[in-house]
Amino acid sequence: MRLNRSDKQMVLLGVLLMLGYVGYSMLTTHTATVQAEPLSPDTLQVDEVMTDTAQQHPTRPVYQRDTTPIKTSRYPGPPPQAPRVQKIAKGETLDLNSADTLALQTVPGIGPSFARRIAKYRTLLGGYYVVEQLQEVYGMDRERYDRIAPYFRLETGITPLVITQDSIPYHPYLQYRHRDVLRDLLRKGDPFDWQDLMRSGAFTQDDSLRLAPYLRLTDR
Repeated sequence: MRLNRSDKQMVLLGVLLMLGYVGYSMLTTHTATVQAEPLSPDTLQVDEVMTDTAQQHPTRPVYQRDTTPIKTSRYPGPPPQAPRVQKIAKGETLDLNSADTLALQTVPGIGPSFARRIAKYRTLLGGYYVVEQLQEVYGMDRERYDRIAPYFRLETGITPLVITQDSIPYHPYLQYRHRDVLRDLLRKGDPFDWQDLMRSGAFTQDDSLRLAPYLRLTDR
């Protein structure tokens, strides 16, 4: 019997479907056999070794840096660190005009940098006449000032300004306009007082309050 084209296609499709079914059956049977096969002693031994290794090394060791300095016959190593400064207790006070930089560091809130700034500005002023002047120290903010101010008192006096015709010393409270007026008054050679300075117009009431402790003039 002669098959036409359509019959041939149907026969070919049936053969392909049968081959696919046979292949799928063989693959399923092989997979089930592999899953049911018990582990060999060699496989168990490898697993046990891996488990023992993981237990012996649970985490990677942390690398520790060696900070021990190298010393030689010509180099004894870095100098030892200075001991930590012991801070004074609440309620204790220091004389603001006589405390050195080490003593200033015993105040809570003052480190080496601020201790040097406080001492340097004290030298420029000739001493503090009120604790409130600490607000003028470079970098001082309200929070730091409120914290350190209760630890200071003033016992040591200030150094007054000595102004002569030949020399007007530098002072943070003396500005150029003040110095010009002082030169003119000194050039005249007559005694002058705060009334003369105020009449010049260069000195304000605030200037007089700040400068009076250092520029000691008597009113006539």
